[in-house]
Amino acid sequence: MDFQDIHKKILKLCVDDETGLWLVLKRICGEEYYWSTIPDNLRQNAMNIIRDLLNDNLIQAGNFEKEELGVYKFVPILLPADEIIKFIEQEWNSLGKTPNMGDVCWFRATEFGEKLAKELK
Repeated sequence: MDFQDIHKKILKLCVDDETGLWLVLKRICGEEYYWSTIPDNLRQNAMNIIRDLLNDNLIQAGNFEKEELGVYKFVPILLPADEIIKFIEQEWNSLGKTPNMGDVCWFRATEFGEKLAKELK
């Protein structure tokens, strides 16, 4: 992968906390995120960056599921990166709008991603 500054920024976000798709998109698209729909070229760029990070095992995608006692647990989506991208695109399309807080999925750094992020500081 051609590891660019934007990859580093997204990885660091995912190290700090579980990070919603909306926040990843906001970092990648900048001010253009606030449009009612993200232009196709920026949307494709976002999906490529997420795919890169997933393929290199730096982040994982997942969602939160409620456990007993009202506690939520991050549950990874156990699919290959390309299938996760397809899932994200399908869910995004079904929203009919730009994803917002809590929509579609979340990301967190893997152990390998956390290690790399520490080396990048």
